[in-house]
Parts: sequence; structure tokens; C-alpha cells
Amino acid sequence: MIKIDLNTDTKLKLLILVDDRNQIFFSTRGLGAAANNEVLVDLFEKLNYKVQLKKFSEIDLFSEDFKNFLVLYQSTEDPGLLYKDYIEDILLGLQLQGAIIIPEFKYFRAHHNKVFMEILRPLFDKSEDLLSLFFGTFEELIESIDKFKFPLVLKSSEGARSEGVFLVKSKQELFLVARKVTRSLAFENVKMFVKSILKNKKYLYFSNYRRKIILQKYIPGLNGDFKVLIYWDKYYIVERKKRANDFRASGSGILNFPKEINVVLLNYSMNIFKTAKAPYMGLDIAIKDGKFYLLEFQFVGIGNYALEKSNFFFTKSNEHWNIVHKKSVLESEIVESFDNFVKEYIVSNSK
Repeated sequence: MIKIDLNTDTKLKLLILVDDRNQIFFSTRGLGAAANNEVLVDLFEKLNYKVQLKKFSEIDLFSEDFKNFLVLYQSTEDPGLLYKDYIEDILLGLQLQGAIIIPEFKYFRAHHNKVFMEILRPLFDKSEDLLSLFFGTFEELIESIDKFKFPLVLKSSEGARSEGVFLVKSKQELFLVARKVTRSLAFENVKMFVKSILKNKKYLYFSNYRRKIILQKYIPGLNGDFKVLIYWDKYYIVERKKRANDFRASGSGILNFPKEINVVLLNYSMNIFKTAKAPYMGLDIAIKDGKFYLLEFQFVGIGNYALEKSNFFFTKSNEHWNIVHKKSVLESEIVESFDNFVKEYIVSNSK
């Protein structure tokens, strides 16, 4: 775990990064809403942090030194993920300077990047049931098409709320869906085609189908899944039922907040969270015949519906799970979870 050079006479230095719209952490308070920045700063300062709040674009890596700064950040879901790509540059620059990115950069990389999410999967669940195959082009997939057993779930690497997720039942269906999902016309090919004619030279074209895709085993008979949202020691659960004639539960809008204490589900979720070593996490979990399937997971860009709409949460004390009937406030849970993470994994590790 990362260590920080501590001076007991100084406060912990915290950099809070907001995006081009001055936003951090999704909220359900309104369309496109986010956490309140001023409240976050105030709560951190009350915990004795020395806080700077900046836009990503205000970071000057050439004249400022962010070594030993703790960095609280989030991702974005801007169209095309162009701003997310920019965030990646800034985060890596800060990390190279010696700033401590929380959560770790690899978890940011997995947001809206399901190929990398699948690469991380064995860290949390070593079951082979959902081990995936992934490809960078349609042509690469076609080279392996005779190896596949159907039905399969095909996912685009980007997307949320079941967008870009398809059930394919045959080679022909896989061919058609994959071709559509991976389509990415390259103007460079047109230009080089004309040049190749004029110069009478062959040209090896780039693929026009270069969007990353994932193939995953289909688990039949699932009625839905559970969204487990974890803010340090507080667990919020939403049960999501699938729609009629649809195998997907995410985005269905058919939701339930179960009040019974599902010890097995909570323990399974806690084991993953403890392995991850992060302040907060979202898990999409399906259960069939007593077996758990970790469908997806998130560390940044987490939807906070379960936290903001629930009137209770689950927590464990003295080896027992309990339900606490209390309304949670997003900003308080962000700050409390981040602070607990820092104390557990950074400060205690640096003494």
C-alpha cells in the first residue's frame, strides 16, 4: 500500500478535483446533478484536512508540486468519453509527481472500459463462469468465431445501464451484432485508398470496426440482480428485476429495497470490497441456485441511487450484520469513507 511522508505538525493536504462543469460524484437530486462542492470542502476542513478545490484544467504540473497530496476525484460520462481521456492525463501526471490518487488509477481505468474491468475481475472473483474474451476489432473476433459456444453475452466496452449489452444466440447473430457495435469508419482509409490508386501501390487498411467488445458466458434463468453500493462500512442494496422478454436487469427501473439481512450476499460483497482496498465501490451481483456471479463493479462514476433513495443501510459490528434505519447524505458518506480509507491504508501505513 502507498505510504505518505507525514509531518505530525501539519494537516493532510487534500486536492479535490472537479470537472469542466464544476462537478464531482453523481447525485439523483436532479437531472445531471452532483455532490455539493462547498459542503465537501467544509466537511473535510472540519476533519483537519488542508483542502484545495480545483478544476482538472487548473492543475499546473510545471509550477506546482503535488507530492504527498491526497487526491479526491471522479470520472465523467461525457459523450464519447473525450473529457474522461483528458482526466486520465491529469491523474497520471499527478501520480508521477508523487500525489496519491484515491481510488487507485487502475480503478479509474476500468470506468466505461469493460475490457479493463474484465482484466481486473480475477482480483475479486476467480470463478471461471464469467471469464471473458475481448477483442479490439471485429476482424479479430471473426478469426475466433468457430471457438464460441452459444448463447453468449456481447458487451461494448463503453456504456452503462445495460446500454451496449446484447444476447447473441448464433454465429450469424454474433456477426451482425458485433459488426454494428464495433463500427468505427476511418477516413484515413478513404484517403489512403485514393493515394494507392494514384501511386499504384498496395495499402494495408486500418479496420473500420475498431471499438472494443467483450464476449461473456450467458447465465440463464436469472430473474434480476442486486446493486450493492458500499461506502466504507455502510452497505446499500437495491434489487433490480429484469423486464419482460429482456435478460438485462440494469436500467429496467423495476427496483426493490430489500430489508431482510442477506448475510451471504453481504459477506460476499464485503470480501470483494476488502480485497479492493478502496473507500467506496459499486457491485452488480446476480445469484442463482446459491451461487454468486459478479457481473460488473465500479469505483468511480458510481450511481448513488441506492444511497440517496434508501431510508436504511446495512453494517457489520461484532461479527453480526445489522440494519440501521437512517437516511444517508451523499456528501457526508463521501467524506467519511475517504477519511476512513486514508486512516486505514495510508496514515497507519506511513507511521
